[in-house]
Amino acid sequence: MSHVLVVVEATDGSVPKPTQELLTLASRLGEPAVVIFGSNGQQAAEAAGGFGAAQAFLVDDPALEEYLVLPQAEAVAQIAQSLAADGGLAAVLFTASPDSREIASRVAVKLDAGILTDAVDVRAGED
Repeated sequence: MSHVLVVVEATDGSVPKPTQELLTLASRLGEPAVVIFGSNGQQAAEAAGGFGAAQAFLVDDPALEEYLVLPQAEAVAQIAQSLAADGGLAAVLFTASPDSREIASRVAVKLDAGILTDAVDVRAGED
């Protein structure tokens, strides 16, 4: 089964409602996995597991404290490439926050992939 990576914006260790919705959509496409940035990652990973995340990648790098999107984009791209090599990657899902949009754009370039913004639903097709 292909993986679907969901990027979680967990500022207080919880999983925000928009991310909960993405995890529901991710389960339609494959096996949900999450990437969580920051020091509250373990708490957020446990919460994400309650919403269907089968795997969590925690990234707690001091460079992230400066709110830079470049290290986040690099981390997401590396995790996505790793998942693609391990059973396939169906999609990477982000919420529609300004930071997420910028990270998503950079990840799309790094992965040489397409990007859809402001989507409200996803479904698996025949391929």
